[in-house]
Amino acid sequence: MKNFTLVMLFAAVAAMSAWGQGLTASFSADEASAPYYQMGWDNADEFATWTYSSTSSSTWRLGNPSQSFQNIDPSSSASMVLDYSSDQNETATSPAIEILPNSRLEFYCYASGIYLVYGAWKLYAIADGSSTLLLDQFLWAQDAGYDGPSWERFTVDLASYAGKQVQFKFVYEGTYGEDEAIDGFKILQADASDDAVVSINEGESVHFRDMSTGNVTSWNWTFEGGEPASSTDQNPVVTYHHHGTYAVTLTVGDGTSTDTKSRTGYVVVSAEAPVAHVGLPDGAYLSPWVMMFVPTEVPLTFLDASTGNPTSWLWTFEGTDIASSNEQNPTVSYLQEGNYGLKLEVANDVGSSIDEYVNTAIQAGGEQEIWNIAPEENGDLTMMEMGWYGNYAGTNWLGMGEFAEHFDAPLADAQISQVNVYFGKTTASSTDADIEMKIMTAGADGMPDQVLGSTSVKAGNLAFDPTTINATEFVFEEPVDIPAGTEFFAVVGPFPNGNGDDIAILLCRRGQGEKCTGYQFVYDEDENYNFLETGSWYQNVDDPLSMAVAPKLSFVSSTHTSIDQPVADKEVVGHTYYNLTGVASSKPFDGVNIVITNYSDGTHSATKVIK
Repeated sequence: MKNFTLVMLFAAVAAMSAWGQGLTASFSADEASAPYYQMGWDNADEFATWTYSSTSSSTWRLGNPSQSFQNIDPSSSASMVLDYSSDQNETATSPAIEILPNSRLEFYCYASGIYLVYGAWKLYAIADGSSTLLLDQFLWAQDAGYDGPSWERFTVDLASYAGKQVQFKFVYEGTYGEDEAIDGFKILQADASDDAVVSINEGESVHFRDMSTGNVTSWNWTFEGGEPASSTDQNPVVTYHHHGTYAVTLTVGDGTSTDTKSRTGYVVVSAEAPVAHVGLPDGAYLSPWVMMFVPTEVPLTFLDASTGNPTSWLWTFEGTDIASSNEQNPTVSYLQEGNYGLKLEVANDVGSSIDEYVNTAIQAGGEQEIWNIAPEENGDLTMMEMGWYGNYAGTNWLGMGEFAEHFDAPLADAQISQVNVYFGKTTASSTDADIEMKIMTAGADGMPDQVLGSTSVKAGNLAFDPTTINATEFVFEEPVDIPAGTEFFAVVGPFPNGNGDDIAILLCRRGQGEKCTGYQFVYDEDENYNFLETGSWYQNVDDPLSMAVAPKLSFVSSTHTSIDQPVADKEVVGHTYYNLTGVASSKPFDGVNIVITNYSDGTHSATKVIK
């Protein structure tokens, strides 16, 4: 019996040893890949491996944009460049490339973004005699809110083309669109080998995959330079914010033994030149006609919203108590009423960038319209039409009476003289119906509460022009006081919903979970689905939006001079167009424009239009 017990013990130890020997730590990452086709357009020989066609004097060529691709790839000497012209249909087509399993396409593009509405490229894959659209630059720019200029990386999954011969074709179509530059064109295959590396840019994430064998029950990861720095997830996702070369270690266990796998230099993070961007200070209002509207003599903290990990900042202010600052988020006060410019320059060890606004951009003090729509969203104004049920923020048969737009509290005592509402439809058979506008405080539940002032406009007097911004003015008999620190709503409605009534306010719709300042009052129903006089307020979180409802607000310690100056009949010698960030152009921008009309005597006037 004693010998039998020893035999069983030795067998158990041997089994445990064998179990431990079967435990092997291993890992990979979705981003680990190796290129098997590369095109950098660095010399004439490389350039000639593609084919090009042109319908204008401007076609694809070797060159360098204002920001060289060397910021991304130091070995780059040129890029594929296209200069915009009139009536273009320019193509650049790759040779046929056999696509391996688990492949993806990657390339970079540099363009300003302002005029992509007039001309942009589309990328097609040509295989088995058919052409498939892979990317549309204009639609991408709209979805991404891109205005550039900066090098942007594009990636396309090519799994559906595995085993096929594929040509890739850029087609640029447009009239006076935008200069383009393309570089770093690669086709890569996922690589799980021991010598694979992950190459990403700052701020990007890596999706790690556990590939260990054995009865693994625990995972302990450490990520040098990553966020998080460690994880016990089986397949963690890690973000790398700073350039460098970093190690990854995985230790797996089965409850009895462990095994460790380390890869030195597995993650290579490339630095990028920063892109400067000024963030809106808390307490500043957005406006249809200036970039931001702020009070005087009140501290405002400007926010650095730049990308690309800048390490130094230089702010230059006009009209404030300090002229410049090297702080990332400086606090300043505007000393007197006026319109001012602003410049932010950021830099790191790769490059620098400037975000600059001319002196029409920031209004301090005085009176101005305010709303909750950002300058880059102005071109997205639309209506929410609900078919037979009518319109959101207008005529409807869903029991929605009033609609409210929420506004943050002013930093100083303020008054509202009127509310301007921008309609997309104003058809009214009930022309004598009163459409009421009220200013209301926010209650403890965050919903409209107490009425501070009210006025109304007849439905037959609503203003609308499809080409010129033409607001309906709801003017209060006496200005409505808004004490500093008081959140408020502009509440409009109800709207007539008789036969022939079709009224809708313009609005900006956003994605789920994004900024939402729109509210609606919904009437209760009885057992027969008839609407009652009672009801409740709801924030429209299901379809986040902001309405084109703009109170005309003044800070009570300031006076105001309108941007619009009447002029006598004079000879017009030209026009200059400004977008709301102060960028000037000889042709209109998509969305809201401030149009400066220049006269022969050297004077000018300003009007506001939407293209």
